[in-house]
Amino acid sequence: MLEKNIRFATGRTPGLNKAVLAARLANIRWPVSLKARVCEVTVNSACNNRCLFCYAEPGSFANGPEPSLEEIFKALYTGRRQGCWIAAVIGGEPTLRGDIDKVASFARKAGYSCIKLCTNGARLADPAYAKRMAAAGFNMFDVSLHGHNAALHDRLVGVPGAFDKAVRAMRNVRELGRETGTNLVVNALNYKHFPKFMDFAYNGLGVNYFNIIYGHYRGVMACNEKLLRVNISKTLPYIVKGMEVFKKSGVPALNRVLVNFTPCLLPRHMNLLADWESDISEGDPLMPADGAVVNMAEMKNLQSCKPASCARCALDRRCRGFDAEYIKLAGGREFKPLARAPRSFAVKTLFEI
Repeated sequence: MLEKNIRFATGRTPGLNKAVLAARLANIRWPVSLKARVCEVTVNSACNNRCLFCYAEPGSFANGPEPSLEEIFKALYTGRRQGCWIAAVIGGEPTLRGDIDKVASFARKAGYSCIKLCTNGARLADPAYAKRMAAAGFNMFDVSLHGHNAALHDRLVGVPGAFDKAVRAMRNVRELGRETGTNLVVNALNYKHFPKFMDFAYNGLGVNYFNIIYGHYRGVMACNEKLLRVNISKTLPYIVKGMEVFKKSGVPALNRVLVNFTPCLLPRHMNLLADWESDISEGDPLMPADGAVVNMAEMKNLQSCKPASCARCALDRRCRGFDAEYIKLAGGREFKPLARAPRSFAVKTLFEI
């Protein structure tokens, strides 16, 4: 797979340093040429962190639903029938399920190329547990990091020592030859440190796959809105600077990095934006913890709204708008209509926009 991915990357972007590229792609066990098609399954509500920015409802960690294995398997099977090749296992905290290895095993047998565990990393800090999860079939580990140091991360997730465990988890996984990703929720406490975070994660930890998410003001985060809210426009200079890590590395971005941002906010980085389009025919399946399967694009359309100015934007028909909760809190003046769709971008990618 490594040689195939190197050939694709150098064919798409001539002049890449093959040695640097090989080091970056070494643990990727799927074709980097594929368009991401993801089936997300929420396997529990329980969690051993207490993140200030969580979009789950307060109290759901103790009393929220947990689907049966049968419901999880059915959702994964549905995803494969719809063309999904990435199985994303999310929570809560998935590693609190004693049978989580069975989910990975089923996903592997169902034919998923990338089987991703989205986790806070606490249990994966134990090398034996990390080895067990890799043996079960997980070949991608998204370990959440919400700051570049322990003081910031631990404050945001509400658990002393969480940062050290997350970093140890990432290193354990890489030693097993598995790929790593990370998630960061952008908020008032961490946005000014974002360039330092990207340097630490990309260069210090070797992370290739990122989900940089502007926070959703619902659930626990809504309760902490006064502490965590920052106008999204204030974060943009730091986001742009953080994206320079890809240009400096000489390796194109491997995924759509930025979540819950719109093209009008970052037109030169539109090729890095995920989940902004409204077309439900492109929506992937998501199974919440109640076991139902929904169209993710349709769900997000219902959670979004548009300022009146969006009607003048060149991308109005494609764009779903932005989180309704945010528009209610901050208004819509930050969202400026685009006269035309962007055609040149600041960061190269290995996928088509």
